Amino acid sequence: MPEGVAPGSLRHFAVLFSGSPDKPLLEAVYALEAEVRRVVAATSHEAAHAKLQWWRGEIDRLAGGRPSHPLAGALLPLRGRRDVDLTLCHEMLVAADLDLARMTYSTWQELDAYLFRSAGIIQTLIAALLAGERGLAPAEREFARRLGAALRQSEMLFDLDRDLARGRLYAPTAALEAAGIDPEAFVRDRRTATASTFIGGWQERVRSELRSLPAILAEPGLRGAQRHGLVLAALHARWLEARSAVSAPAGGPRPELGAFTRLWTAWRTALHHG
Repeated sequence: MPEGVAPGSLRHFAVLFSGSPDKPLLEAVYALEAEVRRVVAATSHEAAHAKLQWWRGEIDRLAGGRPSHPLAGALLPLRGRRDVDLTLCHEMLVAADLDLARMTYSTWQELDAYLFRSAGIIQTLIAALLAGERGLAPAEREFARRLGAALRQSEMLFDLDRDLARGRLYAPTAALEAAGIDPEAFVRDRRTATASTFIGGWQERVRSELRSLPAILAEPGLRGAQRHGLVLAALHARWLEARSAVSAPAGGPRPELGAFTRLWTAWRTALHHG
């Protein structure tokens, strides 16, 4: 199984309960996302930039029907599908460049632009794939954009200490300052009362967004088609609840959802929206 949907992962359960016959294509999209993230995590920035440049050419070759990499080849069946624009994958590479540059964001609006490139693009491709020949409804497009932003933020919160250790501060600096927090001090220590309050507020904001997503898809048919995203949103909401319930020390073990909780949440959500 592709790395992007490792057995037992949240994405694995979302794909499993998607109800889609195109599960291999869903896995291929996530495999490309995992590959780009692996490039960003490389220790050599020069090598990472070179790989990202190569992937720019490969995405163009994929859009033209001539991919050379196995991951891109697995995505070839998406070419020509209604509302699937493979050139949007270039935006993922822009987000990767921003990560390598350790870009910081001043406002939530600036962060949102990064979130769309980093995760909204992936969820938009998946939503279009699941919409099929009828095409992507405006509500599904909005759902995918907001889903991607919420998922990426939940990952940021879960990986907060690790990202800061790598020099990546995603929390908007203006928002930190408005909360009375010096961004440089936040990087050094998140265990102050003010920092904990800021993080808790961010977590609740993302969790509330995840819970509100089903309302975007007012029509039952749209919810059935986008079951994958609804399952993923429910899993991430539970994931954030687990993180909120446990205050792990910086650098310590991170709280995880148990396998049964993941399975139960995914099954119950899929059944509700089926």
